[in-house]
Amino acid sequence: MTRAVAMNALPKVLVVCKCPDTGPVWAFSLQQRQFQVVLETSPANAIQRWEQEIPDMIILDTDGSDSILLSLLKDLRQETSTPIILLTSRREEDYWLEAYRSGVDECIVKPVSPALFIAKACAWLRRSWTIPSTVLDSLKVGVFHLHPAERLLVKGDNPPLRLTNLEFRVMYILMGYPDKTVSTNELVERVWGFSGEGNHNVLKNVIYRLRRKIEANPAMPRYILTVAGVGYRFVKD
Repeated sequence: MTRAVAMNALPKVLVVCKCPDTGPVWAFSLQQRQFQVVLETSPANAIQRWEQEIPDMIILDTDGSDSILLSLLKDLRQETSTPIILLTSRREEDYWLEAYRSGVDECIVKPVSPALFIAKACAWLRRSWTIPSTVLDSLKVGVFHLHPAERLLVKGDNPPLRLTNLEFRVMYILMGYPDKTVSTNELVERVWGFSGEGNHNVLKNVIYRLRRKIEANPAMPRYILTVAGVGYRFVKD
């Protein structure tokens, strides 16, 4: 295994923290456990960094007065099932309830020791990696080759595309049934583990993003087709 592939297999954590003093502390603690860390100091740039880096977990550090972070939480949760941890100094139940409704997986009250912080981060990473992609077989269908260990999708001789967790899961299921229709309900249940109208809407967004990555004309897809009223079909060409 090359060093580049080995590094890609390590968990990657996006830390969003405006404070120049505490952000590096969290980053250093995670790096000591051999995590890849991406530190972003601007919440406004967090979505862009998430798209660029595709982390396995997101940590948001706030003083509790920044309403932008709750809006960011909602936006991130629409895009990913990656665990999101909120570090906050606020203790009001209403604030916590709003954070959980917005999509956070756990609120941690500051101050918190680096040891407890790392323990909680590792626990959520274990939960999100219940079925490691590294144990899945690669798939080759038509001109596409999907590499689970690095979540890379290669189309012909084109450069590899890095997929998000949700994009990878949806693509893996569709490529596993080439030229066959997979119902929307089955996709939702296999990707998220349960059904729900909200996840149906997120699935549409994931399909849209996949088409933008692999289709020459996303508006007239050639590979990922919609079967009206039923689901989606991956055409192996």
